Amino acid sequence: MELRGYQREVATPALRGRNSIIWLPTGAGKTRAAVHVCRRHLESRRGGRVAVLVNKVHLVEQHAGKEFHALQDAFRVRAVSGDSSHKSFFASVMKQSDVVICTAQILQNALVSGDEDTRVELTDFSLLVIDECHHTHKEAVYNKIMLNYLRRKLSGQRDLPQVLGLTASPGTGGATSFEGAMEHILQDPFGERLKKVMEQIQQHMEMPGLPQDFGTQIYEQRVVELEKKAAETFCRKTRVCALHLRKYNDALLINDTVRMVDAFQCLQQFYAAELDEKDPTERFLAATFEENRMSLQALAGDRRYENPRLGKLEEILREHFQPLGASRGIVFTKTRQSAHALLSWLQDTATLCGQHVRAAVLTGAGYSNQTRPMTQNEQQNVIKLFREGALNLLFSTSVAEEGLDIPECNIVVRYGLMTNEIAMMQARGRARAENSVYSVLAKANSREASRELLNEDLVELMERAVRAVQALPEQEYRLRIEELQRVAVTSWLMKEARISERRRLHDPDAVLLYCVNCNTAVCRGSDLRTVEGMHHVNINPNFGLYYRVSSGKIEFQRTFRDWEPGCRIACSQCSQDWGMEMIYRQVKLPILCIKNFVVETPAEKRRYKKWSAVTFPVEEFDYLDYCSSTHSRSF
Repeated sequence: MELRGYQREVATPALRGRNSIIWLPTGAGKTRAAVHVCRRHLESRRGGRVAVLVNKVHLVEQHAGKEFHALQDAFRVRAVSGDSSHKSFFASVMKQSDVVICTAQILQNALVSGDEDTRVELTDFSLLVIDECHHTHKEAVYNKIMLNYLRRKLSGQRDLPQVLGLTASPGTGGATSFEGAMEHILQDPFGERLKKVMEQIQQHMEMPGLPQDFGTQIYEQRVVELEKKAAETFCRKTRVCALHLRKYNDALLINDTVRMVDAFQCLQQFYAAELDEKDPTERFLAATFEENRMSLQALAGDRRYENPRLGKLEEILREHFQPLGASRGIVFTKTRQSAHALLSWLQDTATLCGQHVRAAVLTGAGYSNQTRPMTQNEQQNVIKLFREGALNLLFSTSVAEEGLDIPECNIVVRYGLMTNEIAMMQARGRARAENSVYSVLAKANSREASRELLNEDLVELMERAVRAVQALPEQEYRLRIEELQRVAVTSWLMKEARISERRRLHDPDAVLLYCVNCNTAVCRGSDLRTVEGMHHVNINPNFGLYYRVSSGKIEFQRTFRDWEPGCRIACSQCSQDWGMEMIYRQVKLPILCIKNFVVETPAEKRRYKKWSAVTFPVEEFDYLDYCSSTHSRSF
């Protein structure tokens, strides 16, 4: 494997056995340099073993099938991901390999496993390669692994693996004095009509002092908080109105980003869903939309008020996608909904229709309330068609910014997208073909435009900071690194202690869960158990009286070792979604989604976003105990 001069240069510290980060632009060969380091490391160290960690499932097979495939001439290379049947046997696969390529979560699960057969130690490896290492922060799994590493290192452990990070942008860690201005709202008749309806709803709520900054992220945060507080105080009228206001605010944001017709369809689909006709608030909200539906639909079709950014995007695409040209491009946008809306706009735009523009959507695989997520197979198929030239334009969310094996583009557009300097560099790195163009489409003086200019400054700041770190005397560098590491470990331990203490504040038997929609008390905290440390299930046999099960099982794109998904479950009183059934070792158990309940403790009533924040302990599910107790009850 031949390396270029600059690749040899960035690999030199790692070849000398030092912990280091390889920082090269997208497409400049970071992975190739890492493969070279792995080969030399294994050749020089008897019994050495390498773990290559990635943060996305599709990158496992991508790395295994491309650059790291070169190591198979002399070493045993294995790939293990969440979609792989090997993940349950990670420890044994690891012992039979020289190089293991896996998602970081799989390694983390093995590091904390209480089962000797599935547990691994950091010391089982001699080299850790961390791909896209700029994700080593906050609650990210990379950070958990590295804090584990630091605790051992600072306690004096000597046999820890060497660490090699790879990134196209280390970032600035949020170090900036910039404060964003309020997002400007398009003053078009369609948007104005939406705001009038929102004012009507707020008057119906009879709550003076409600915010009026419609169509902004700030407004969304306020109505989300209002809905949460209303749920906690069992004020159904306020909660339902806040939910509908959020949907109108979504429509304003869509209108600001793409077309009026897309915003109208968002509302149309929402009100086409089944509403509770018995509830007076639901009836009022449905009637209010119906009163305005015809005028909104008419305004949405008036092209005089169409979003000017779409006209500019049309100009860019027309210029670069000629009938006989070989252009290839990506338009990055914020949400899945806007990616689909842009594809729909393209298909409706006569000047862009034809054989020379062949477009598709590329979005993430995680769950979303907005649109159906893409499966891993769908993602790979789109990328394959794009690589082969059957597609030449992608409307993509941030999923295509980093890591994915996407061919060089000559046109990259960031469409109304406000992100940080790392995302900007990742996206810009996609435009690496000769004579390529990188464009940012945003309203003049908008938050997006200001942020892009700030990103330019942050990139320069990042480069200066890296040069300054490289110039530090060796002794000072080591002292400063060690101090930062000790602070990081201490902070993490204090945080873990606070979480542990919080989880013991209340007796589970004194905790009640209420349906968030109809306020019916449905179970106690003592009825709950965790399966595999993450799925919160109710084991009380009487709980089945409170919910009904939908027809048809939920389809997942992957299989699980001990369980399979069942059907969705909903409140038998009001049809509020509660979660789903799981079939765990032939036993049906209802998994509860915490955001669909209000939790009452002796201290307060509160709504949580995630189970990890509750203030009472939940025991692990005991399969044998459960089976014996249900068997005895059946007699």
